[in-house]
Amino acid sequence: MPRDNKSAKRFGSRYGSRIRKNVDEAEDREDIECPECGSGKVERSAAGIWECRKCGQKTAGGAYDMDTGAQEQMKKALELGEEELEELEEAKEEIEA
Repeated sequence: MPRDNKSAKRFGSRYGSRIRKNVDEAEDREDIECPECGSGKVERSAAGIWECRKCGQKTAGGAYDMDTGAQEQMKKALELGEEELEELEEAKEEIEA
């Protein structure tokens, strides 16, 4: 049964099927919008480097996807940190009173 690797055919049998599949999906994806101009389409030019076709802006991102999820993780961490600070302040007020 032949594999359906499109752009990753250049790798032959090297690197493993999962990595070749990830490369195919990343290079075929066309629904990512440019963070700078908003209207251009972003394509993967190399691992972790994404370039807008319209404005030419290069952006760093994940190897197989532009969004790495780091921003969401940071927001969650900051929210948890704020909640802990509020609890500490309340406990401190109770001790002082």
